[in-house]
Amino acid sequence: MKRFKNIILLIILVQLSGCSKFLDVKPAGKLIPEKGDVASYEKLLNNDYTLTGGFRSDANGFCRLNYLTDDIEISNNQADYFWISSSPAMDLYYAYVYKIPYYSPTEPDLYIWWMDFYRAIEYFNVCIDGINSVRTEEEKQLANETIAQAKVARAYLFFNLALIYGPVYNPNGTNDFRTIPMRTQSDVMAPMEDLSTNGEIFSQVLKDIHSSLKVIPDEVASPSRFGKGATLAFLANYHLFTQKYDSVALYANQALTLAATQKGGIDNLFYDYNKFTWADAGVVTDPNKKNASTINTSQGSDALTANYNREMLLYRKCANPPGSSYAYPSQSFHNLFNTGQDLRRDFFFFEYNGYKTIQAGVTYDDGRKVLNYQSKMARTSGFSYPELLLIRAEGRARTNDLAGAIADLNLLRKFRMKPGFTPFASTSQDAVIEEVLNERRRELPVGSQKRFLDLKRLVLEKGKPWAKESITHVVKGTTYTANVNSDYFRMPIQNDVIIKNPHWGLEVETRPWSSSK
Repeated sequence: MKRFKNIILLIILVQLSGCSKFLDVKPAGKLIPEKGDVASYEKLLNNDYTLTGGFRSDANGFCRLNYLTDDIEISNNQADYFWISSSPAMDLYYAYVYKIPYYSPTEPDLYIWWMDFYRAIEYFNVCIDGINSVRTEEEKQLANETIAQAKVARAYLFFNLALIYGPVYNPNGTNDFRTIPMRTQSDVMAPMEDLSTNGEIFSQVLKDIHSSLKVIPDEVASPSRFGKGATLAFLANYHLFTQKYDSVALYANQALTLAATQKGGIDNLFYDYNKFTWADAGVVTDPNKKNASTINTSQGSDALTANYNREMLLYRKCANPPGSSYAYPSQSFHNLFNTGQDLRRDFFFFEYNGYKTIQAGVTYDDGRKVLNYQSKMARTSGFSYPELLLIRAEGRARTNDLAGAIADLNLLRKFRMKPGFTPFASTSQDAVIEEVLNERRRELPVGSQKRFLDLKRLVLEKGKPWAKESITHVVKGTTYTANVNSDYFRMPIQNDVIIKNPHWGLEVETRPWSSSK
Protein backbone atom coordinates (compact mmCIF):
# COMPACT_ATOMS: atom_id res chain seq x y z
CA MET A 1 0.00 0.00 0.00
CA LYS A 2 1.41 3.36 -1.06
CA ARG A 3 0.98 6.16 1.42
CA PHE A 4 1.69 9.83 1.14
CA LYS A 5 3.82 9.85 4.31
CA ASN A 6 4.93 13.42 3.81
CA ILE A 7 1.35 14.55 4.36
CA ILE A 8 0.22 11.88 6.79
CA LEU A 9 2.67 12.71 9.54
CA LEU A 10 1.79 16.38 9.53
CA ILE A 11 -1.94 15.75 9.41
CA ILE A 12 -1.84 13.42 12.38
CA LEU A 13 0.11 15.92 14.47
CA VAL A 14 -1.73 19.13 13.53
CA GLN A 15 -4.30 20.58 15.92
CA LEU A 16 -5.73 24.06 15.71
CA SER A 17 -6.98 26.54 18.24
CA GLY A 18 -7.95 30.20 18.50
CA CYS A 19 -9.26 32.42 15.76
CA SER A 20 -7.55 34.42 13.06
CA LYS A 21 -7.71 38.12 12.29
CA PHE A 22 -8.66 37.06 8.76
CA LEU A 23 -11.80 35.29 9.91
CA ASP A 24 -15.17 36.55 11.04
CA VAL A 25 -16.06 33.23 12.67
CA LYS A 26 -14.18 31.24 15.30
CA PRO A 27 -12.69 28.15 13.66
CA ALA A 28 -13.14 24.58 14.77
CA GLY A 29 -10.53 23.42 17.25
CA LYS A 30 -9.24 20.24 15.60
CA LEU A 31 -8.99 18.51 12.26
CA ILE A 32 -11.50 15.91 13.47
CA PRO A 33 -14.32 17.67 15.34
CA GLU A 34 -15.00 16.31 18.84
CA LYS A 35 -18.73 16.59 18.25
CA GLY A 36 -19.42 14.59 15.13
CA ASP A 37 -22.36 16.44 13.61
CA VAL A 38 -22.78 18.44 10.41
CA ALA A 39 -22.45 21.79 12.18
CA SER A 40 -19.09 20.81 13.65
CA TYR A 41 -17.71 19.67 10.32
CA GLU A 42 -19.02 22.86 8.74
CA LYS A 43 -16.75 24.89 11.02
CA LEU A 44 -13.70 23.32 9.40
CA LEU A 45 -14.28 25.70 6.48
CA ASN A 46 -13.53 28.60 8.83
CA ASN A 47 -10.10 27.33 9.70
CA ASP A 48 -6.91 29.26 9.10
CA TYR A 49 -5.40 26.32 7.25
CA THR A 50 -8.13 26.40 4.60
CA LEU A 51 -7.17 29.99 3.75
CA THR A 52 -3.43 29.78 3.37
CA GLY A 53 -3.30 29.47 -0.41
CA GLY A 54 -0.67 32.20 -0.50
CA PHE A 55 1.63 30.42 -2.96
CA ARG A 56 4.49 31.21 -0.63
CA SER A 57 7.98 29.83 -1.13
CA ASP A 58 9.32 30.43 2.36
CA ALA A 59 8.58 31.42 5.94
CA ASN A 60 8.89 35.11 5.01
CA GLY A 61 5.86 34.83 2.75
CA PHE A 62 7.58 35.60 -0.57
CA CYS A 63 6.63 33.91 -3.82
CA ARG A 64 9.10 32.12 -6.08
CA LEU A 65 6.60 32.27 -8.94
CA ASN A 66 6.68 36.06 -8.98
CA TYR A 67 10.46 36.13 -9.53
CA LEU A 68 10.00 34.30 -12.82
CA THR A 69 7.84 37.08 -14.25
CA ASP A 70 8.28 40.55 -15.71
CA ASP A 71 6.76 42.32 -12.70
CA ILE A 72 9.98 42.75 -10.72
CA GLU A 73 13.68 43.51 -11.20
CA ILE A 74 16.79 43.08 -9.09
CA SER A 75 19.44 45.81 -9.02
CA ASN A 76 23.17 45.22 -9.31
CA ASN A 77 23.70 46.23 -5.68
CA GLN A 78 21.02 43.81 -4.49
CA ALA A 79 22.55 41.03 -6.58
CA ASP A 80 26.02 41.74 -5.19
CA TYR A 81 25.32 42.37 -1.53
CA PHE A 82 21.86 41.12 -0.56
CA TRP A 83 21.60 37.95 -2.61
CA ILE A 84 24.58 36.13 -1.14
CA SER A 85 24.88 32.62 0.23
CA SER A 86 23.73 33.72 3.69
CA SER A 87 20.64 35.47 2.33
CA PRO A 88 17.22 33.98 3.07
CA ALA A 89 15.31 32.35 0.25
CA MET A 90 18.02 32.00 -2.38
CA ASP A 91 15.45 30.10 -4.44
CA LEU A 92 13.87 33.46 -5.28
CA TYR A 93 17.12 34.72 -6.79
CA TYR A 94 17.68 31.45 -8.65
CA ALA A 95 14.19 31.74 -10.11
CA TYR A 96 15.02 35.27 -11.24
CA VAL A 97 18.13 34.09 -13.10
CA TYR A 98 16.46 30.84 -14.25
CA LYS A 99 18.93 28.55 -12.49
CA ILE A 100 17.30 25.11 -12.22
CA PRO A 101 16.73 23.62 -9.70
CA TYR A 102 15.48 26.80 -8.03
CA TYR A 103 15.03 25.12 -4.66
CA SER A 104 17.17 22.46 -3.05
CA PRO A 105 15.62 19.17 -4.26
CA THR A 106 16.64 17.43 -1.03
CA GLU A 107 14.52 19.79 1.07
CA PRO A 108 10.74 19.29 1.44
CA ASP A 109 8.51 21.84 -0.24
CA LEU A 110 6.77 22.81 2.98
CA TYR A 111 5.07 25.93 1.73
CA ILE A 112 3.65 25.74 -1.80
CA TRP A 113 3.10 21.96 -1.82
CA TRP A 114 2.16 21.29 1.77
CA MET A 115 1.01 24.35 3.75
CA ASP A 116 -0.68 26.18 0.90
CA PHE A 117 -2.30 23.19 -0.80
CA TYR A 118 -2.42 19.63 0.51
CA ARG A 119 -2.95 20.61 4.13
CA ALA A 120 -6.03 22.60 3.10
CA ILE A 121 -7.14 19.81 0.75
CA GLU A 122 -7.12 17.39 3.68
CA TYR A 123 -9.42 19.71 5.65
CA PHE A 124 -11.86 19.87 2.75
CA ASN A 125 -11.76 16.08 2.36
CA VAL A 126 -12.40 15.56 6.09
CA CYS A 127 -15.31 17.99 5.87
CA ILE A 128 -16.87 16.21 2.88
CA ASP A 129 -16.39 12.67 4.15
CA GLY A 130 -17.31 13.58 7.72
CA ILE A 131 -20.58 15.20 6.75
CA ASN A 132 -21.54 12.32 4.50
CA SER A 133 -20.95 9.93 7.40
CA VAL A 134 -23.17 11.75 9.94
CA ARG A 135 -25.76 13.69 7.92
CA THR A 136 -29.45 13.36 8.64
CA GLU A 137 -32.51 14.35 6.64
CA GLU A 138 -33.09 17.27 9.01
CA GLU A 139 -29.63 18.65 8.19
CA LYS A 140 -29.89 18.10 4.45
CA GLN A 141 -29.62 21.74 3.36
CA LEU A 142 -26.67 22.60 5.61
CA ALA A 143 -24.94 19.35 4.63
CA ASN A 144 -25.36 19.97 0.90
CA GLU A 145 -24.30 23.62 1.11
CA THR A 146 -21.22 22.84 3.17
CA ILE A 147 -20.08 19.99 0.93
CA ALA A 148 -20.53 22.28 -2.08
CA GLN A 149 -18.33 24.96 -0.50
CA ALA A 150 -15.68 22.39 0.39
CA LYS A 151 -15.72 20.86 -3.10
CA VAL A 152 -15.31 24.13 -4.97
CA ALA A 153 -12.60 25.29 -2.55
CA ARG A 154 -10.73 22.02 -3.14
CA ALA A 155 -11.23 22.40 -6.89
CA TYR A 156 -9.68 25.87 -6.71
CA LEU A 157 -6.54 24.34 -5.21
CA PHE A 158 -6.39 21.52 -7.78
CA PHE A 159 -6.79 24.10 -10.56
CA ASN A 160 -3.86 26.18 -9.33
CA LEU A 161 -1.72 23.10 -8.63
CA ALA A 162 -2.19 21.98 -12.23
CA LEU A 163 -1.01 25.33 -13.54
CA ILE A 164 1.95 25.61 -11.17
CA TYR A 165 3.29 22.04 -11.32
CA GLY A 166 2.18 21.33 -14.86
CA PRO A 167 3.00 22.84 -18.25
CA VAL A 168 0.93 25.41 -20.11
CA TYR A 169 -2.66 24.20 -20.45
CA ASN A 170 -3.56 24.17 -24.15
CA PRO A 171 -7.31 24.05 -24.94
CA ASN A 172 -6.43 22.58 -28.33
CA GLY A 173 -3.80 20.17 -27.05
CA THR A 174 -3.73 16.74 -25.43
CA ASN A 175 -2.90 18.06 -21.93
CA ASP A 176 -1.61 14.61 -21.02
CA PHE A 177 1.25 15.69 -18.76
CA ARG A 178 0.99 13.80 -15.45
CA THR A 179 1.03 16.62 -12.95
CA ILE A 180 -0.20 16.14 -9.37
CA PRO A 181 -2.38 13.71 -7.37
CA MET A 182 -5.99 14.76 -6.92
CA ARG A 183 -6.34 13.65 -3.32
CA THR A 184 -10.06 13.19 -2.60
CA GLN A 185 -9.96 10.83 0.40
CA SER A 186 -9.76 11.92 4.03
CA ASP A 187 -8.48 8.57 5.28
CA VAL A 188 -4.76 9.14 5.75
CA MET A 189 -4.15 5.39 5.58
CA ALA A 190 -5.78 5.04 2.16
CA PRO A 191 -3.49 4.48 -0.85
CA MET A 192 -2.19 7.63 -2.46
CA GLU A 193 -3.79 8.46 -5.80
CA ASP A 194 -1.77 8.31 -8.99
CA LEU A 195 -0.76 11.50 -10.76
CA SER A 196 -3.52 13.05 -12.84
CA THR A 197 -2.96 14.77 -16.16
CA ASN A 198 -3.71 18.45 -16.66
CA GLY A 199 -6.65 17.46 -18.83
CA GLU A 200 -8.08 15.19 -16.11
CA ILE A 201 -7.65 17.88 -13.47
CA PHE A 202 -9.39 20.54 -15.56
CA SER A 203 -12.23 18.13 -16.31
CA GLN A 204 -12.76 17.28 -12.62
CA VAL A 205 -12.51 20.93 -11.57
CA LEU A 206 -15.28 21.85 -14.02
CA LYS A 207 -17.51 19.03 -12.73
CA ASP A 208 -17.01 20.12 -9.12
CA ILE A 209 -17.78 23.75 -9.91
CA HIS A 210 -21.00 22.99 -11.76
CA SER A 211 -22.22 20.49 -9.15
CA SER A 212 -21.47 23.00 -6.40
CA LEU A 213 -23.31 25.85 -8.13
CA LYS A 214 -26.58 23.95 -7.81
CA VAL A 215 -26.63 24.17 -4.01
CA ILE A 216 -23.95 26.62 -2.86
CA PRO A 217 -25.41 29.53 -0.83
CA ASP A 218 -25.77 32.96 -2.41
CA GLU A 219 -24.34 34.67 0.65
CA VAL A 220 -21.65 33.62 3.12
CA ALA A 221 -20.59 35.10 6.44
CA SER A 222 -17.03 35.86 5.35
CA PRO A 223 -15.10 36.39 2.09
CA SER A 224 -12.90 33.55 3.30
CA ARG A 225 -15.57 31.12 2.07
CA PHE A 226 -16.85 30.28 -1.38
CA GLY A 227 -20.35 31.52 -1.95
CA LYS A 228 -22.19 31.60 -5.26
CA GLY A 229 -20.55 34.84 -6.40
CA ALA A 230 -17.00 33.57 -5.78
CA THR A 231 -17.87 30.26 -7.45
CA LEU A 232 -19.15 32.05 -10.56
CA ALA A 233 -15.98 34.17 -10.56
CA PHE A 234 -13.89 31.00 -10.37
CA LEU A 235 -15.84 29.50 -13.26
CA ALA A 236 -15.30 32.64 -15.37
CA ASN A 237 -11.59 32.61 -14.49
CA TYR A 238 -11.38 28.88 -15.34
CA HIS A 239 -12.65 29.60 -18.84
CA LEU A 240 -9.94 32.22 -19.43
CA PHE A 241 -7.65 29.19 -19.60
CA THR A 242 -9.99 27.10 -21.77
CA GLN A 243 -10.46 30.13 -24.07
CA LYS A 244 -14.24 29.83 -23.95
CA TYR A 245 -14.66 33.56 -23.78
CA ASP A 246 -18.44 33.60 -24.14
CA SER A 247 -18.52 31.61 -20.88
CA VAL A 248 -16.03 34.04 -19.33
CA ALA A 249 -18.32 36.98 -20.06
CA LEU A 250 -21.48 35.07 -19.05
CA TYR A 251 -20.33 33.84 -15.64
CA ALA A 252 -18.44 37.01 -14.73
CA ASN A 253 -21.57 39.01 -15.52
CA GLN A 254 -23.69 36.70 -13.35
CA ALA A 255 -21.23 37.10 -10.48
CA LEU A 256 -21.18 40.90 -10.79
CA THR A 257 -24.97 41.10 -11.07
CA LEU A 258 -25.37 39.01 -7.92
CA ALA A 259 -22.78 41.08 -6.03
CA ALA A 260 -24.34 44.38 -7.10
CA THR A 261 -27.73 43.19 -5.88
CA GLN A 262 -26.27 42.10 -2.54
CA LYS A 263 -24.28 45.32 -2.04
CA GLY A 264 -26.87 47.84 -3.21
CA GLY A 265 -25.32 48.72 -6.57
CA ILE A 266 -22.17 48.00 -8.55
CA ASP A 267 -20.45 51.19 -7.35
CA ASN A 268 -20.43 49.73 -3.85
CA LEU A 269 -18.04 47.00 -4.98
CA PHE A 270 -15.15 49.45 -5.37
CA TYR A 271 -13.24 52.02 -3.38
CA ASP A 272 -13.09 55.48 -4.89
CA TYR A 273 -9.41 56.35 -4.60
CA ASN A 274 -10.31 60.02 -5.03
CA LYS A 275 -11.74 59.85 -1.51
CA PHE A 276 -8.57 58.38 0.01
CA THR A 277 -6.42 60.51 2.28
CA TRP A 278 -3.14 59.84 4.05
CA ALA A 279 -3.57 59.25 7.76
CA ASP A 280 -0.35 61.21 8.31
CA ALA A 281 -1.10 64.76 7.15
CA GLY A 282 2.64 65.39 6.95
CA VAL A 283 2.71 63.50 3.65
CA VAL A 284 1.69 66.75 1.92
CA THR A 285 5.01 68.40 2.78
CA ASP A 286 7.17 65.29 3.14
CA PRO A 287 6.35 62.50 0.63
CA ASN A 288 8.79 60.19 2.46
CA LYS A 289 6.13 59.79 5.13
CA LYS A 290 4.00 57.78 2.69
CA ASN A 291 6.12 54.78 3.60
CA ALA A 292 4.89 54.66 7.20
CA SER A 293 1.45 56.19 6.81
CA THR A 294 -1.79 54.27 6.52
CA ILE A 295 -4.63 55.34 4.23
CA ASN A 296 -7.97 56.71 5.38
CA THR A 297 -11.11 55.43 3.69
CA SER A 298 -14.80 55.91 4.35
CA GLN A 299 -14.62 52.69 6.37
CA GLY A 300 -11.75 53.90 8.54
CA SER A 301 -7.95 53.80 8.40
CA ASP A 302 -7.70 50.03 8.89
CA ALA A 303 -10.30 49.00 6.31
CA LEU A 304 -7.90 48.48 3.42
CA THR A 305 -5.82 45.96 5.35
CA ALA A 306 -8.81 43.88 6.47
CA ASN A 307 -10.18 40.98 4.45
CA TYR A 308 -13.70 42.38 4.83
CA ASN A 309 -12.92 45.48 2.75
CA ARG A 310 -15.48 46.24 0.12
CA GLU A 311 -13.39 45.03 -2.82
CA MET A 312 -12.79 41.54 -1.44
CA LEU A 313 -14.77 38.75 -3.11
CA LEU A 314 -12.75 35.67 -2.07
CA TYR A 315 -10.00 35.98 0.50
CA ARG A 316 -7.00 33.71 0.27
CA LYS A 317 -3.73 34.77 1.83
CA CYS A 318 -1.44 36.37 -0.72
CA ALA A 319 2.33 36.18 -0.91
CA ASN A 320 4.17 39.35 0.04
CA PRO A 321 5.40 41.85 -2.55
CA PRO A 322 9.20 42.04 -2.75
CA GLY A 323 10.74 44.38 -0.17
CA SER A 324 13.29 47.04 -1.08
CA SER A 325 16.18 44.71 -0.15
CA TYR A 326 14.87 41.90 -2.36
CA ALA A 327 13.70 43.55 -5.59
CA TYR A 328 11.78 46.47 -7.09
CA PRO A 329 8.74 46.72 -9.34
CA SER A 330 10.11 46.38 -12.86
CA GLN A 331 10.40 49.36 -15.19
CA SER A 332 7.89 47.81 -17.57
CA PHE A 333 5.45 47.34 -14.70
CA HIS A 334 5.48 50.79 -13.16
CA ASN A 335 5.52 52.36 -16.65
CA LEU A 336 1.93 51.09 -16.89
CA PHE A 337 0.85 53.68 -14.30
CA ASN A 338 0.25 57.24 -15.45
CA THR A 339 2.04 59.40 -12.88
CA GLY A 340 -0.22 62.38 -13.32
CA GLN A 341 -3.55 60.55 -13.50
CA ASP A 342 -3.41 57.13 -11.83
CA LEU A 343 -4.04 57.23 -8.09
CA ARG A 344 -2.69 53.69 -7.73
CA ARG A 345 0.68 55.18 -8.59
CA ASP A 346 0.30 57.83 -5.86
CA PHE A 347 -0.88 55.52 -3.08
CA PHE A 348 0.89 52.23 -3.77
CA PHE A 349 3.87 52.90 -6.06
CA PHE A 350 5.93 55.87 -4.98
CA GLU A 351 9.52 56.94 -4.66
CA TYR A 352 11.44 56.13 -1.51
CA ASN A 353 14.98 55.23 -0.49
CA GLY A 354 16.13 52.07 -2.24
CA TYR A 355 18.60 49.41 -1.18
CA LYS A 356 21.72 50.69 0.58
CA THR A 357 24.61 48.89 2.22
CA ILE A 358 28.17 49.54 3.34
CA GLN A 359 30.81 46.97 2.44
CA ALA A 360 34.45 47.40 3.52
CA GLY A 361 33.81 51.07 4.15
CA VAL A 362 32.30 51.66 0.70
CA THR A 363 28.66 52.71 0.36
CA TYR A 364 26.53 51.08 -2.31
CA ASP A 365 23.26 52.96 -2.72
CA ASP A 366 20.47 52.42 -5.23
CA GLY A 367 19.20 55.92 -4.47
CA ARG A 368 15.58 56.86 -4.96
CA LYS A 369 13.50 54.05 -6.42
CA VAL A 370 9.86 53.45 -7.18
CA LEU A 371 8.76 51.01 -4.49
CA ASN A 372 5.71 48.84 -4.08
CA TYR A 373 3.92 49.18 -0.74
CA GLN A 374 0.80 47.19 -1.50
CA SER A 375 1.02 46.03 2.10
CA LYS A 376 -1.15 49.09 2.75
CA MET A 377 -4.08 47.07 1.48
CA ALA A 378 -5.38 43.53 1.87
CA ARG A 379 -4.23 41.48 -1.08
CA THR A 380 -5.77 38.23 -2.13
CA SER A 381 -4.65 35.27 -4.18
CA GLY A 382 -8.37 34.59 -4.54
CA PHE A 383 -10.62 37.14 -6.26
CA SER A 384 -11.41 40.82 -5.84
CA TYR A 385 -14.30 42.70 -7.43
CA PRO A 386 -11.95 44.79 -9.60
CA GLU A 387 -10.42 41.58 -10.97
CA LEU A 388 -13.90 40.17 -11.58
CA LEU A 389 -14.87 43.31 -13.51
CA LEU A 390 -11.77 42.94 -15.67
CA ILE A 391 -12.48 39.24 -16.23
CA ARG A 392 -15.86 40.30 -17.64
CA ALA A 393 -14.17 43.01 -19.68
CA GLU A 394 -11.76 40.48 -21.19
CA GLY A 395 -14.60 38.08 -22.00
CA ARG A 396 -16.50 40.90 -23.68
CA ALA A 397 -13.49 42.16 -25.63
CA ARG A 398 -12.61 38.71 -26.92
CA THR A 399 -16.20 38.11 -28.07
CA ASN A 400 -16.10 41.49 -29.85
CA ASP A 401 -18.40 43.27 -27.42
CA LEU A 402 -16.02 46.22 -27.49
CA ALA A 403 -18.53 48.70 -26.10
CA GLY A 404 -19.16 46.48 -23.09
CA ALA A 405 -15.45 45.94 -22.46
CA ILE A 406 -14.67 49.65 -22.74
CA ALA A 407 -17.55 50.46 -20.38
CA ASP A 408 -16.05 48.08 -17.80
CA LEU A 409 -12.61 49.65 -18.20
CA ASN A 410 -13.90 53.16 -17.74
CA LEU A 411 -16.10 52.14 -14.81
CA LEU A 412 -13.02 50.96 -12.93
CA ARG A 413 -11.00 54.00 -13.96
CA LYS A 414 -13.66 56.25 -12.52
CA PHE A 415 -12.55 54.96 -9.12
CA ARG A 416 -8.82 54.82 -9.87
CA MET A 417 -8.08 58.00 -11.83
CA LYS A 418 -8.09 61.66 -10.88
CA PRO A 419 -11.03 63.78 -12.08
CA GLY A 420 -10.76 64.80 -15.69
CA PHE A 421 -9.07 61.61 -16.86
CA THR A 422 -9.44 60.74 -20.52
CA PRO A 423 -11.79 57.75 -20.91
CA PHE A 424 -10.41 54.89 -22.95
CA ALA A 425 -11.80 54.56 -26.48
CA SER A 426 -10.88 52.35 -29.43
CA THR A 427 -12.46 50.53 -32.36
CA SER A 428 -9.69 47.91 -32.55
CA GLN A 429 -10.41 44.58 -30.86
CA ASP A 430 -6.72 43.89 -30.25
CA ALA A 431 -6.22 47.35 -28.73
CA VAL A 432 -9.14 46.81 -26.35
CA ILE A 433 -7.94 43.34 -25.31
CA GLU A 434 -4.43 44.68 -24.74
CA GLU A 435 -5.67 47.54 -22.59
CA VAL A 436 -7.90 45.24 -20.54
CA LEU A 437 -4.89 42.99 -19.89
CA ASN A 438 -2.76 46.02 -18.97
CA GLU A 439 -5.44 47.14 -16.54
CA ARG A 440 -5.60 43.63 -15.11
CA ARG A 441 -1.85 43.72 -14.53
CA ARG A 442 -2.21 47.05 -12.72
CA GLU A 443 -4.89 45.70 -10.41
CA LEU A 444 -3.47 42.28 -9.53
CA PRO A 445 -1.26 42.15 -6.42
CA VAL A 446 2.46 42.13 -7.05
CA GLY A 447 3.84 39.06 -5.33
CA SER A 448 0.89 36.84 -6.13
CA GLN A 449 0.69 33.92 -8.54
CA LYS A 450 -1.59 35.82 -10.90
CA ARG A 451 0.96 37.27 -13.34
CA PHE A 452 2.78 33.92 -13.50
CA LEU A 453 -0.47 32.18 -14.47
CA ASP A 454 -1.41 34.91 -16.95
CA LEU A 455 1.92 34.61 -18.75
CA LYS A 456 1.30 30.87 -19.12
CA ARG A 457 -2.19 31.24 -20.58
CA LEU A 458 -1.32 34.16 -22.89
CA VAL A 459 1.82 32.55 -24.36
CA LEU A 460 -0.38 30.50 -26.69
CA GLU A 461 -1.49 33.62 -28.60
CA LYS A 462 1.64 33.98 -30.70
CA GLY A 463 2.01 37.27 -32.51
CA LYS A 464 -0.27 39.20 -30.17
CA PRO A 465 1.32 42.12 -28.28
CA TRP A 466 0.26 40.66 -24.93
CA ALA A 467 1.76 37.20 -25.57
CA LYS A 468 5.33 36.93 -24.28
CA GLU A 469 7.10 33.81 -25.47
CA SER A 470 9.99 34.43 -23.11
CA ILE A 471 10.95 36.59 -20.14
CA THR A 472 14.36 38.22 -19.85
CA HIS A 473 16.11 39.49 -16.71
CA VAL A 474 19.42 41.32 -16.70
CA VAL A 475 21.80 41.22 -13.73
CA LYS A 476 25.16 43.06 -13.88
CA GLY A 477 25.19 43.00 -17.66
CA THR A 478 24.36 39.30 -17.91
CA THR A 479 21.11 38.38 -19.64
CA TYR A 480 18.98 35.49 -18.41
CA THR A 481 16.10 34.37 -20.62
CA ALA A 482 13.57 31.55 -20.27
CA ASN A 483 10.69 30.47 -22.47
CA VAL A 484 7.33 30.66 -20.75
CA ASN A 485 6.19 27.40 -22.34
CA SER A 486 9.03 25.39 -20.81
CA ASP A 487 10.12 23.63 -17.64
CA TYR A 488 11.44 26.95 -16.34
CA PHE A 489 7.82 27.93 -15.67
CA ARG A 490 6.85 24.69 -13.97
CA MET A 491 7.54 23.77 -10.35
CA PRO A 492 8.86 20.21 -9.82
CA ILE A 493 7.66 17.77 -7.19
CA GLN A 494 10.38 17.49 -4.53
CA ASN A 495 12.49 14.36 -4.05
CA ASP A 496 11.04 13.45 -0.64
CA VAL A 497 7.54 13.16 -2.12
CA ILE A 498 8.78 11.26 -5.19
CA ILE A 499 10.70 8.73 -3.07
CA LYS A 500 7.63 7.98 -0.93
CA ASN A 501 5.45 7.47 -4.00
CA PRO A 502 7.43 5.16 -6.29
CA HIS A 503 4.23 4.13 -8.09
CA TRP A 504 4.27 7.52 -9.80
CA GLY A 505 7.36 6.48 -11.74
CA LEU A 506 9.08 9.87 -11.37
CA GLU A 507 12.84 10.25 -11.24
CA VAL A 508 14.45 12.16 -8.39
CA GLU A 509 16.28 15.40 -9.14
CA THR A 510 20.04 14.79 -9.16
CA ARG A 511 21.29 18.16 -10.37
CA PRO A 512 23.32 19.93 -7.66
CA TRP A 513 22.00 22.90 -5.68
CA SER A 514 23.99 25.25 -3.50
CA SER A 515 23.10 28.41 -1.58
CA SER A 516 26.33 29.95 -2.85
CA LYS A 517 26.07 31.80 -6.14
